[in-house]
Amino acid sequence: MECTRRSLSYATWRLRMFRQLLGPSPVPSSRRDLSSSRIHADESPSDATSLPPSKRLPQSPLVTHPRSSPIKSRKKLPTSEDNSELKNNPWAVALASPVRMCSVTGARIPRDLLGEWGLVRKPDTENSYLLPVDLIKDSLQARQEVKSAGAEKTPDLDPATVAADATLTAKAIRNEKPGQQLLLRMINSLQLLEGLAKPLSKSSGKKPAISRLLPFRWKHPLGPITSRVEKLVLWRPGMAEYLLQQRRSDVVKKLERARRRYTRLDIPGGAWNILDLQEYSNNGLVDALKRLGSFDRMASGAVLLLTPMSNGESCPMAVFNPSTQSEVPVFDLSALLSASDLATLRDMEAPHFRNSALFFRPDDRIGVETILALWKLQRFMIETPS
Repeated sequence: MECTRRSLSYATWRLRMFRQLLGPSPVPSSRRDLSSSRIHADESPSDATSLPPSKRLPQSPLVTHPRSSPIKSRKKLPTSEDNSELKNNPWAVALASPVRMCSVTGARIPRDLLGEWGLVRKPDTENSYLLPVDLIKDSLQARQEVKSAGAEKTPDLDPATVAADATLTAKAIRNEKPGQQLLLRMINSLQLLEGLAKPLSKSSGKKPAISRLLPFRWKHPLGPITSRVEKLVLWRPGMAEYLLQQRRSDVVKKLERARRRYTRLDIPGGAWNILDLQEYSNNGLVDALKRLGSFDRMASGAVLLLTPMSNGESCPMAVFNPSTQSEVPVFDLSALLSASDLATLRDMEAPHFRNSALFFRPDDRIGVETILALWKLQRFMIETPS
């Protein structure tokens, strides 16, 4: 039997389907024979133009609108102004630090958001404490210098550090690289330390429970800590209260350094600016920031409160700044610091901390470290371990 349908190419059939779907007028229906690569249709392609069907199909924009230049567009490199803005932004600096693991929880977060701990020798004994060496390194260094000088008394040291009975243990915390200290890192959390106090104070079996926190690379034969030294490691009693006191002292110390670095107060666009609080509330902070106006890198700053909120209102952790259309952190020093620490700030020669509220913007590494110290103290007091 002779077939009554004519065959046409696949390209012609595809062109008709494009016109049927996209064209303004309907096109006679067509179908593809499943047993052949040819297309059968009721209509004859007598109206086809002289161009091949493949040339009459819709073309890609990459063909119809090619790029004007064959050179690839490259990603915009940061300028010196961009680098300066990021370098003086505390949050950018902290988040850009290398990711490290918490030795207790196993969480991996940026290094600048963790506390550094190391072994410290208790004087006149062979025992060692695991202490936050990043907070007491100045006092430890001063004590080491006094010990090297042969003095018997150290009246100029921080009383909290003296009470800790801590000096550097050269044998226990040094590895094969001269001058490098062995450190482990831990999340800053008051509740976490309070929960660790009881289990780490136990002495189960031949070794104390705290020895399980020490990394394997510290221990013999990989590290300098022998089995004998490991048995003598202790968890300091009252560690949570001790660390809170050290963090408060660290904040006071860094605020004093920032005050000496930026001595001028209330310079337009400067590091320190007085906030005119007409109402000690959240709305009062927003209005004070609005009156302060906008200046360069204002979004990197923070609000420091030295007077509690009125009417028992809790201090917010952040407040909206109308000048930058963003939120800035708020640090209530009256709640974060002790009464003696606040008195120390107010008794300083400069009048910076005798005001009710300040806006501080970091301009160099000293300012960045000050903001991060305040943030760590705040997180230490409120963060709950996961």
